[in-house]
Amino acid sequence: MLIAIHPDRTGAESYSAKWSRFLENLNVQVKWVDLTGVDALEQVRDCDGVMWRWAHTHQDRIKAYRILHTIEHYLAIPIFPNHNTCWHYDEKITQHYIFQALNIPTPNTWIFWDKEKAIEWAKETKYPKVFKLSSGASASNVVKVNSKDEALKLINKMFDRGIFPLTMNEFKKRVFLPKNIRELRAMVCRMKHGFDFGLRGVYPPLPTSWWRPEKGYVYFQEFLSDNEYDTRVTIIGNRAFAFRRFNRSNDFRASGSGDFDLDPSKVDLDCIRMAYDISKKLKFQSMAYDYLFQNTYPLVSEISYTFPDHTLARCPGYWQPDLTWVEQKMWPEEAQVEDFIEYIRKDKAIRK
Repeated sequence: MLIAIHPDRTGAESYSAKWSRFLENLNVQVKWVDLTGVDALEQVRDCDGVMWRWAHTHQDRIKAYRILHTIEHYLAIPIFPNHNTCWHYDEKITQHYIFQALNIPTPNTWIFWDKEKAIEWAKETKYPKVFKLSSGASASNVVKVNSKDEALKLINKMFDRGIFPLTMNEFKKRVFLPKNIRELRAMVCRMKHGFDFGLRGVYPPLPTSWWRPEKGYVYFQEFLSDNEYDTRVTIIGNRAFAFRRFNRSNDFRASGSGDFDLDPSKVDLDCIRMAYDISKKLKFQSMAYDYLFQNTYPLVSEISYTFPDHTLARCPGYWQPDLTWVEQKMWPEEAQVEDFIEYIRKDKAIRK
């Protein structure tokens, strides 16, 4: 068997490096490929499967959607992540419509594509609410809105010039408060581009970590008080890993806090049941679910096919679909590789 891997180059958290190691442990040959090359499809025609951990950047999104979809549906080569698993990745608006269509419990959400309707709602609703951009990891683009004036300011921005991701919350300080000469020079450069964009409508050159400004919609969500943590459940095949993430100090956001509780006895098993049900229904290969609680009832706030791997690897074990506990630490990449190889073998047997 030959598996093509596009390197993700993310240092200690490199999924591709771990995939390669676990594949080789299974005596599966690895072929390193460049799926952004002009001969991308020719590189994988002789492969039994293709793996690419693409990230939440504008560049990866543009490339991965087109290339992986073609490989999966027109070359008929199994891929990870497949279309079912990743087409809604880092798209909160898309996920909301999925949750709504399937009656998946989620916090009340209001999405407006029309400025006047958004303004009318903002004048009548009760606060606080939570404003989000559709994209963004580690709660980078999430703010608590405490008043009508704050909501109207965000609405006007989103239907005018838009908002750049990674320019809100603590990330705003990184952008505008330099700590050294290098950051000062970068800030001056950003200010120049900002003036060009604001005064002349000229888009700045965007580094790979930046996206274009998001605009033309607003996304508000119900603020659920009394949530000191969220619960992260990750389903990979017949394994459910779970832990709690506590909020940052004097903040309502848990994502990105780095404060984890890995005690499995503290995890609400209803979260596990719901996550398994959704993953089975939507045929996900790998999916992390973030839960908040309304009273004692779990609500899905967001899903993500990929995630930081080190915390999950520290979990003491996982639950099987019948909620049997298995005491076994495991890297998520190992679980993904095992499932992917098993799927390819079964797929080959069916085709024969």
